[in-house]
Amino acid sequence: MRRDYIDIGYSPKDTDLICEFHIEPSAGVNFEEAATHMAGESSIDSWTEISTLSPELAAKLKPHVFYLDEESQTVRVAYSEDLFELGSVPQVLSAVAGNIFSMKIVDNLRLQDIAFPGSMLREFKGPNFGLPGIRKLVGVYDRPLIGTIVKPKVGLTSEKHAEVAYNSFAGGCDLVKDDENLTDQKFNGFDRRAELTLKIAEKAEVETGEKKMYLCNITAPTCKEMTRRLNVLKDLGASYAMIDIVPVGWTALQTLREEAEDAGLALHAHRCMHSAYTRNPRHGMSMVLVAKLCRLIGLDQLHIGTVVGKMHGEKHEVLSLRDECVLGKVPADETQHVLAQDWGGLKPMFPVASGGLAPTMIPDLYSIFGKDVIMQFGGGIHAHPMGTAAGATACRQALDASLEGVSMQDYAKNHTELEAAIGKWLKK
Repeated sequence: MRRDYIDIGYSPKDTDLICEFHIEPSAGVNFEEAATHMAGESSIDSWTEISTLSPELAAKLKPHVFYLDEESQTVRVAYSEDLFELGSVPQVLSAVAGNIFSMKIVDNLRLQDIAFPGSMLREFKGPNFGLPGIRKLVGVYDRPLIGTIVKPKVGLTSEKHAEVAYNSFAGGCDLVKDDENLTDQKFNGFDRRAELTLKIAEKAEVETGEKKMYLCNITAPTCKEMTRRLNVLKDLGASYAMIDIVPVGWTALQTLREEAEDAGLALHAHRCMHSAYTRNPRHGMSMVLVAKLCRLIGLDQLHIGTVVGKMHGEKHEVLSLRDECVLGKVPADETQHVLAQDWGGLKPMFPVASGGLAPTMIPDLYSIFGKDVIMQFGGGIHAHPMGTAAGATACRQALDASLEGVSMQDYAKNHTELEAAIGKWLKK
């Protein structure tokens, strides 16, 4: 292994891809040694000296470990863009996060972040709709959107599923979506569910005078079938599709981004399974990086956590994800392992707060996220004492109270649905 990659005086070029890692060397391994092995393995080197690596090639393509902090166990590496297939998320990850996690010289290794140079960003389309396009689809510009997931997750027939969706729309939801594990089961087939639920969305639009969006899960065993399901939705007049981003994989997502643009559909990204490699702060990769990759590829909205709900995620982490979704330029934040990123012309994604939310949490959600968020409720709507429609209405009432600067308790005095929600979820 060549051991000349430590280059503290190196100033990254505008065309370099920058990675930040957390490294915990194995017993007896020097921190700098672990860093240089990791940098070499993720680029041009092998486990032993190789005659095919000429000095000229090494000088051109070698990585530069330009930042080392043994106390925080942080390493930053600059890689030449020539090491990567431009426009390919799978190849980038195979390079900078491929074999390195299997190296014996580290006990723990985490890819905290990647800063992509403008030359690489230009090879990606980013979101087709994004936050501004979704607002145009729904026709709502001055408030958060309210969404729900049909519950129970699985087990309902297509007809019952459509009924629950209708009640959600009628009560005030802007969006209704499938859950992550509902795809094409025998009790609720994809084609039938899509047809019935999109029909009732149209009915609810006529009755309420509001646009109503159904997000049908097209997650499938093959890209061919996923594309077929996407086109089924297109033919039925849908505006949206939903995808389970981690189980289907990065190549499938890049394929889907192209197909969805042809079909004119927005893409909702469910992040189920991400914690398998993002939750451990010492190993794997960060959710911030997952969010960046989703924006690169071009998903239109992404689950980021809630702060106040049931899912793991501290406030600083969730807000970092929000920033990566919506900002044009994200400043560096060394305390949260976020590298500076200029997103150029790529549209923002619409952040989604989802997981264990009740209508009574809306004041906190609005305080944390402001108006540019999709507040998504499951049990918090369907477990309302007066039923699903009332649960959706309670959410809209709680949101109206926040928008008007009125306390929920005061607003509930003249709004029965919100009063019932407070009685259920704010019981002493």
